[in-house]
Amino acid sequence: MIKTLLNLPHVNEALSHCEETIRLHFADLSVIVHSNEAMLLAGIADYYRSYLKAEAHTTMSLNLYVMEQNVVGDELDWLNVPREEGKQGRKEGYLDVAGGRWIKKFKTGMAFLQRPDHAVAVGSCASNLAQIINFINNQFLNHYLREGFTLGHASAFCVNGEATAIAAGSGGGKSTLMLRCLENPKRDFLTNDRLLLKKTAFKKTEQGTQTIGLAKLPRVNPGTLLHAERLRHILPEARQQALRQMPQSELWSLEEKYDVQIEDEYGPNRVRLAGNLSRLIMLDWSLDSAEPTQLEPVDLASQPEVIEGLRKRPGPFYQDKSGEFADLNAIDSVAHYCRELANVDVYRLTGKIDFDRAYELIAALD
Repeated sequence: MIKTLLNLPHVNEALSHCEETIRLHFADLSVIVHSNEAMLLAGIADYYRSYLKAEAHTTMSLNLYVMEQNVVGDELDWLNVPREEGKQGRKEGYLDVAGGRWIKKFKTGMAFLQRPDHAVAVGSCASNLAQIINFINNQFLNHYLREGFTLGHASAFCVNGEATAIAAGSGGGKSTLMLRCLENPKRDFLTNDRLLLKKTAFKKTEQGTQTIGLAKLPRVNPGTLLHAERLRHILPEARQQALRQMPQSELWSLEEKYDVQIEDEYGPNRVRLAGNLSRLIMLDWSLDSAEPTQLEPVDLASQPEVIEGLRKRPGPFYQDKSGEFADLNAIDSVAHYCRELANVDVYRLTGKIDFDRAYELIAALD
């Protein structure tokens, strides 16, 4: 049991109690998860089951420890992690230590030691599985950011290796539209909220933009489930009835997360990890608009500001190749994103929010 976070020899000694292990594969990265609680690893394996079937061709592996125990570290003087524009309240704190950084989640009490290897999660892990998944995925993000990829705030689906990303600010409808697009059985799920992109040359005369989807299943608000026939069953019947009484604007802004397991809801072999990013759709529509829903091409040379909603900070968990933590306010410029998207067709969806019409407009691009 870890009793104090800042005594790293004590922390490392406690990790010897994490005798249960599973191995996760994310393209060329392997994450070996160790824990003192076998059932916790079973939950992690079940979450990632769509990603465990692929053949492993990993070139790098790292270890991550998940320690189920009482909350620890509440007494420390945590520095606040700055929040993104428009978000209020104290969500996370951090303290830098030799070779790493502790990050504290104030709501749950969970603490995470981010370092290049032997990263640690400690606290009520089984009750906060979503935060454990995020921590595992942060190792995945760190690996590819160090390889020169850029982080994007978007959902995406894939057809025969060609990816379409859908981007907007939080609450813009990108997850709902992406799931609506999966109603076409030829489309596979790539990511719900984060993707990595990198302009690359396939051949001497051919360029593209490689994209990798974060291995995180959709985690959506109830409005998304209520308006999707195949997903509505995830909501209890009584909750469905209550939600139907809400005004549309209130339902749209409601924060109440539910996980969507793609294989259960859309069928087997519908999850992909990577592809070529051929299309980006920026959502610029509104509940209040009376204009018809339209999809228009964007010339980034004259309208670079259109992709603002795609930009995303790496966050407090990101360590560069040298092990240094980035400025918490740092974010790549719009110009940088435009350069990475030079080989991508960019569109803007405007007018009123209409997911059925948006589905038709995207299908017409095919």
